[in-house]
Amino acid sequence: MNPDVVIVGGGIAGTSCAYFLARAGLKPHLVEKGPLGSGASRAGMSHVVSWEEPEIHLELGRHSNVLYEELAQTLPLDIEYRHTGSIAIVEEPEKMADMRQLVQRLQAWGLTCQMLSSQDMRELEPNISANVAGGAFFNEDSQVNPLYATRALAQAAVQMGAVIEPFNEVTGFEFSPGRQAVTAVLTQKGRIATGAVVIAAGAWSGLVGKLAALDVPVFPRKGILIITVPVPRDFLHTKIILAAGYMDSVKSGSGSGISVAANVQQMANGNLLLGSSRQMVGFDTSVDPKVVATMIQRNLRFFPGLASISALRTWAGFRPYTPDLLPIISPVEHLGGMFLACGHEGIGITEGPITGKLISQLVTGQKTDIAIEQLAFSRFASH
Repeated sequence: MNPDVVIVGGGIAGTSCAYFLARAGLKPHLVEKGPLGSGASRAGMSHVVSWEEPEIHLELGRHSNVLYEELAQTLPLDIEYRHTGSIAIVEEPEKMADMRQLVQRLQAWGLTCQMLSSQDMRELEPNISANVAGGAFFNEDSQVNPLYATRALAQAAVQMGAVIEPFNEVTGFEFSPGRQAVTAVLTQKGRIATGAVVIAAGAWSGLVGKLAALDVPVFPRKGILIITVPVPRDFLHTKIILAAGYMDSVKSGSGSGISVAANVQQMANGNLLLGSSRQMVGFDTSVDPKVVATMIQRNLRFFPGLASISALRTWAGFRPYTPDLLPIISPVEHLGGMFLACGHEGIGITEGPITGKLISQLVTGQKTDIAIEQLAFSRFASH
């Protein structure tokens, strides 16, 4: 029997789509060119962020956090979801006013967060450098293991009738006469007839789009991470701590220059993840020692105790970048049955579950939980 929908991509977005489509009673077939979660879902950090602006990101994050709470109770594997909160550190006193304005905007929107003085920060996190101006605490943030979540969503989707097929690369698509609608997906292992396709291939979504003659403006934005040996669990009381300048690095342009910001997260097993960097260099997976050294230096600025902790390894991954830093969660208006679920940049792990639910609602013709006109593919006129 032919699947109702074929999903291209086996990361957090694709497996979320498979899960929610199967939960809606459809028969999805997911194809992934490598192992599940082998892109950004394997390479990224653990932060489920509640305070990414603009408001559409806040809305997506809030809905996803609710879904994660439910999924943590119902998925067949432990996804290491935990409500941790996060801290943003402000380095310089003159930047505290900007943070205060952000906190006030978020509070007006209904988010639970508050300013922290330098002393407040030290009381919460004794290992933070005393020489910081202060910051803010974001109570609603959470943590999840991205790879565990990806695999748990896939396993649950299979239990509901989905087909999950790793190691099968998409090579093309077939369409009805006049390219009115998609009719099949062509893969290395054969043709899959279907009436609907979801491109959820992360940083590779632009390349998959080209196979369907679509100009999907999603590009790889390289990031490097470091993981340490396990450390005592009280090294970080709040398990996610980042420099306020991290959001500036997200908004930095699409040039090849390197943007680095401090970001420290402690995983459930005690290891520390240290980030982060951003650079537009295509699909270059090399790890530049100079970038690693800069990242370590930035993190040491806030956590001098890191100097005595050993790193295990480093790696590079690719965030799916769009020019306006908003995801594309949308039908392709001129091509029946084609949908896009991509372009989440660095918060795919945050927005994965709600993306899957929204796609299931679009495919089945239901009203979406969130108004997503801002995320329409049609906003990019060049397609």
